[in-house]
Amino acid sequence: MIKVTDLKNYENYIINMRRDIHKHPETGFLEFRTSKLIKKELIKFGYTVTTGIGVTGLIGKLVGNKKGKTVLLRADIDALNMQEENDVEYKSVNDGIMHSCGHDTHTAMLLGAAKYFSEHQEMIKGTIKLVFQSAEEGPMPGGGSFVVNEGHLDDVDAVFGLHITSEDIAGTIKVKKGPAMAAPDEFKIEVIGVGTHASAPQTGSDPVLAASEIIVGIQKIISRSISPLSSAVISATTIHGGTAFNIIPESVKIGGTIRTLDKKVRSFIFERMKTVTTNIAAANDCSANLEIIEAYPPLINDPLMSDFVLDIARRLVGEDNVNELHEPSMGGEDFAYYLEKKPGSFLWLGGRNKNQKTIYYNHNPKFDIDESSLIVGTAMHINIVNEFLNK
Repeated sequence: MIKVTDLKNYENYIINMRRDIHKHPETGFLEFRTSKLIKKELIKFGYTVTTGIGVTGLIGKLVGNKKGKTVLLRADIDALNMQEENDVEYKSVNDGIMHSCGHDTHTAMLLGAAKYFSEHQEMIKGTIKLVFQSAEEGPMPGGGSFVVNEGHLDDVDAVFGLHITSEDIAGTIKVKKGPAMAAPDEFKIEVIGVGTHASAPQTGSDPVLAASEIIVGIQKIISRSISPLSSAVISATTIHGGTAFNIIPESVKIGGTIRTLDKKVRSFIFERMKTVTTNIAAANDCSANLEIIEAYPPLINDPLMSDFVLDIARRLVGEDNVNELHEPSMGGEDFAYYLEKKPGSFLWLGGRNKNQKTIYYNHNPKFDIDESSLIVGTAMHINIVNEFLNK
């Protein structure tokens, strides 16, 4: 096993890469500077590079000295539309854009692994593919769909990825076998009525009242139409309509998200929402248009590959620093596309300083990480590849 202490010579490189990328964040399908930087590094390390995957995504390929299996590692490279509130030397210089989900760290850790592999090519008994993927945060359908649909996984035997989290202390590792993350679908509903004076509601059709009943109605799908043993969430998060206190408006718009871990439950909710929305609107003499924007599928980790990752993690950071999860997250992640195609596992890497009192979770404007976690993530990449190709 390659220990964390064996990689200390790589730590400054990884940290410097992370800070450079953090300082210059770019959002989905617009990561042109980031992609150019990664390409430069991969070419310098001797990789064969394929660019333009999902506009700005790229893959570095390295063939070892012996024929064997092909293993794929993935990092996402995009940032979020958010103003950074940290006062650090590597603070974002791009107004309104921030690496508040940690994709800068994912990219830096994988570049650290790329550098290591290039300098230890004799140990590679097979082929490595390193994916630096665009637009994990969207817009939909996300950059992972392009990687899969263009056939870049067709010759791959297994896929692995990781995500940093400020929820957990730096250097700790979590893995959930089986269903691990939800499909993060979006919905939009427009309820159309007949506007009128608010003092005489009988002369129109009230879309505000209909919209209110629709929100309650779709909540009942979870409580009355889905088994209590099946995890699912429907959240209406936006509602817009009306211009004045004495006017019943012509229309009201509702927006929100659907989160599911099972394909059958997902399809059922889609159909049930259409029925509930249409019928409640009609009962109020209104009409309704429902649009469901399908996002990533549920992320389902292969149990055997997850055991493989857990074993490596326990030997690398110690049993006390590894947690096998028994409950999934309802967050979404487009690495799910990869796991639909090939066996593999997606792990969580702790990134919070143990002395930090206030936790600023991922997607917070004060999100930051303890950079000592980066070398642990790189070590996981390296050992996963080394042991998979030597199995």
